[in-house]
Amino acid sequence: MSTPIMMWRLKWGEIKRVECKKVTACYVWPVDDRWGRREARLSDWHSYHESWADAHAALLAKAERELADIRRRLERAQGDYGRIKGMKPPAEAEVQPDA
Repeated sequence: MSTPIMMWRLKWGEIKRVECKKVTACYVWPVDDRWGRREARLSDWHSYHESWADAHAALLAKAERELADIRRRLERAQGDYGRIKGMKPPAEAEVQPDA
């Protein structure tokens, strides 16, 4: 039996050490998979890295992107709030019909 290859998996904001049977540029074969299936090294849900430092850098970069996105959304929401708060009714909305 060959020596397992150690990789670091990012999943749900956590970094976990994973033993793999085989590693290519696009896929890994984790030892703990019952059916011996491969996983993509990079997907929407997880990513595999060769060192803890690489995994940490990827996690930090993702957090920075999310923070920048949230800041942009907050600025947009604050602008919308100010615009809506400053709205005045049109002149025709002030006219009362004769009763």
